[in-house]
Amino acid sequence: MFSDRGTFSVGHLFRLKDIDSHAVCSAPWGEFKEQFKKHCKTLVWKTASYLSMEQQRRRKSGSELPHEHYELAVLRHTLRDDDCGREINCRLIFVFSTADQKVVRKQRQKQIDRIREGLEKTQRNVARGGPYSDEESVAKRMSRLLDGKDAEQFFTWKLVKLTKRELKKLPPAGRGCRKPTHRFEFTFDTKAVKAAEKDDGYSVIVTTVPQQQASADALFTKFKQQNYSEQVNRSFKGPLAVRPLFLHTPERVEALVFLLLAVLMLYYLLQRLYRQSVPADASAKEQRTTTETILQAFSSYCLLIHRTRLGREVQPTRLTTRQREILNQLGFSTPAQILSQRLPRPPT
Repeated sequence: MFSDRGTFSVGHLFRLKDIDSHAVCSAPWGEFKEQFKKHCKTLVWKTASYLSMEQQRRRKSGSELPHEHYELAVLRHTLRDDDCGREINCRLIFVFSTADQKVVRKQRQKQIDRIREGLEKTQRNVARGGPYSDEESVAKRMSRLLDGKDAEQFFTWKLVKLTKRELKKLPPAGRGCRKPTHRFEFTFDTKAVKAAEKDDGYSVIVTTVPQQQASADALFTKFKQQNYSEQVNRSFKGPLAVRPLFLHTPERVEALVFLLLAVLMLYYLLQRLYRQSVPADASAKEQRTTTETILQAFSSYCLLIHRTRLGREVQPTRLTTRQREILNQLGFSTPAQILSQRLPRPPT
């Protein structure tokens, strides 16, 4: 039912419909921007009931940090697949986030400042005839500075060839420089920035779930709760080390996925067990202990293995105070207790 922006398409909605499933998809803002502009004056906005865990903590504790929120507006819409001529009814859930608005504007300003700094540096270099101030080098530098950045649209630049009169007025070239032949000019479009700011904080979710089955607020809450599992998904792709396997058959792929799921369940079960055993008056840091923190505490622990004439002898090393506290908190046996239970005793 739930999917991210990268998977959205009308065909995706039809594939789900054909197997009697609904969709709740984050969609690219550009595809529905015109619909938003067309109906923005008639949209009815309501504050969403969903709040992130951080925002819930801020409200409960009376924190002076900003209290952010989401606002929702719903528009009934029909999408059409031109390839097959089919249509599907849906709801567009327009979302406004006060936090996202601040983040986007901060990132944009950071990009603008960085580009402006690069342009001014190039302008000074061209004016003094410094290294790499020829037309080809400047073009390459501008390509590196602007390419792929959203703030590129707010700037224009050009190299203007100096007239003979301007060339005569130039001072002698400095050391390591040559007499400049061009002037570097750039402009910044403030109006374009103001226009772009109108979309800051807005996003859209497309859903085929009927209104009778779930409200926009309920669907948005479920959609945002994906964040609760995102940390697990990140761990699934990251820290769980597995020996290389040759996945030449579907059975081996299934086995690897099953193994990863089993280990991941144990990974987060350990964290859950620890947090459940933490006293209510413990510090916030202790109450939010993660499996990664627990494993790091034992990263330096080792067993000593000796080879004797009677065979192999395994000896546990001394636990640190923190390691012993963790095992007691979890109710786990110490390495010495486990070894005494599982390893055969040497003959007397």
